[in-house]
Amino acid sequence: MKNLRIIAVVLAIAPIAAGAGLTACGRTNEAGGEVVPASAVGLDVKNQNFLDVDVFTIVDGLSTRLGTVTGNSSRHFLLDPSIGARDFHLIAVPIGGSGRASSGSLAVGAGQTIVFTVGAVLQNSTAVIR
Repeated sequence: MKNLRIIAVVLAIAPIAAGAGLTACGRTNEAGGEVVPASAVGLDVKNQNFLDVDVFTIVDGLSTRLGTVTGNSSRHFLLDPSIGARDFHLIAVPIGGSGRASSGSLAVGAGQTIVFTVGAVLQNSTAVIR
């Protein structure tokens, strides 16, 4: 009888413990949706390449890794709006490949979104501000 009580308690607690673990997971610098707050710059990376790419911001010559975008998928990031007032561009470097995709120099402001499309051929990559 005692074993049945222990099993009942474990079965009652298990869903609660599993839910608590899910809420603790998350990714830094990644937005929950497509809406960009007025206090940030949005970045949509659309990777049309078969290889996964690491995406970097280059601000005043210093690079910062934002994250990885898997092949043939998209990912949304939020950036600090102060980057728009500085020498700023984006690059994507394929993992396990050579070359890189570059956005060229960008000028953005808070509330705007950069759509950085990494082409199947890296030299055909584009960046559009909306």
